[in-house]
Amino acid sequence: MLRCDEIETPIGTAFIVLRGDRVCALDFTPRPDLPRQHTAASEKVRAYFEGDLHALDGLELDPGGTPFQKSVWALLKEIPAGETRSYADLARKLGSSPRAVGSANGANPISLAIPCHRVIAKGGALCGYAHGLERKRWLLDHERRRPG
Repeated sequence: MLRCDEIETPIGTAFIVLRGDRVCALDFTPRPDLPRQHTAASEKVRAYFEGDLHALDGLELDPGGTPFQKSVWALLKEIPAGETRSYADLARKLGSSPRAVGSANGANPISLAIPCHRVIAKGGALCGYAHGLERKRWLLDHERRRPG
């Protein structure tokens, strides 16, 4: 059974959807249809926003996805906090195209713990964040201010 927890953050209300003890969504999309329940995951999200950039590393995740999406998401988790990689960088590692990487990145349901905000355009421009470029910019600045 799915349940939802929510937490106020500096960039809006974050919603944490869990199936059992595993996080299957963590983003800024309201889930009014799910029962609310406080979870330990919300404390880890709070810790991340308070400056513990590794607080989300220990979450048990269940993002679903295709094998290709999972391969992209695994690379996202390898990008250190405060750093970025381009879609082209990730595509080269996978022998794929930047467009395919962008599509998988956009399908990521756990956007804070699987840090798709750390992916930028080849020239360094911010682009392609489902929850808005202002949030993406804030997250990157937050991580750069607090080296992990």
